[in-house]
Amino acid sequence: MNTIEYNTKNSPKPNRMKRVGLMKEWKSIFQVGRMCLNYTSLVKTKQGAGQRIILFPGFMSSESSMLPIKHYLRRIGYQPEYWGLGINTGDVEKYRDLVLSKLKQEATKEQLTLVGWSLGGVIAREVARAMPQRVNSVFTFGSPIKGPEYTVGYEVYGEKETNRIAALLEELDKTTPIITPMTIVFSKKDNVVSWPSCLDISSQNAKHYEVSSTHLSMVIDPQIWELLALHLKENLMS
Repeated sequence: MNTIEYNTKNSPKPNRMKRVGLMKEWKSIFQVGRMCLNYTSLVKTKQGAGQRIILFPGFMSSESSMLPIKHYLRRIGYQPEYWGLGINTGDVEKYRDLVLSKLKQEATKEQLTLVGWSLGGVIAREVARAMPQRVNSVFTFGSPIKGPEYTVGYEVYGEKETNRIAALLEELDKTTPIITPMTIVFSKKDNVVSWPSCLDISSQNAKHYEVSSTHLSMVIDPQIWELLALHLKENLMS
């Protein structure tokens, strides 16, 4: 496994993504074979002690899309749970507020780890920004942290809303930077999100790692699972 951090210095600017690129995502099927070959070694070591982890699905994905990672985390000793809000329809601010409301209503004040795929990672980041006292760390993969402009979902949002979101995120990074430890995973073979738009050059406590999976296969990429285990070990076991 490549555990060398990616140096974000001199990274290129993100590009607009074209829907035709989605045709290349068919390569995701090969990830199934990789996972089958690596599954036994991935789950052989139990490292968690029942710590809670909340899973955030990607854009237009159901909670069950995170099932493979949920199963994996449970096998290695953690207590993963779905975010409890069903299909992610794309409203980051709405979902952030709903998650914050749920956390405020909890009797416990235990710290949580947030794991988000694609747009789910953007929501997880905003929860951590707003409530750092409840979030131990954040792990994202394929997450367009600069907004939807550099994703194939750009047209769904439209130019006006896309510009508003980008301006809001830029302002938040300046006025309320995320202080929570983060691991950010991206792939240059991502055909859904322009990979440079996943990079966080504003936060001081962010690590970046590159993988080779397509966007749709990230949730079953054994390298991402290993990086997630490393992230949890560094932030929960230290």
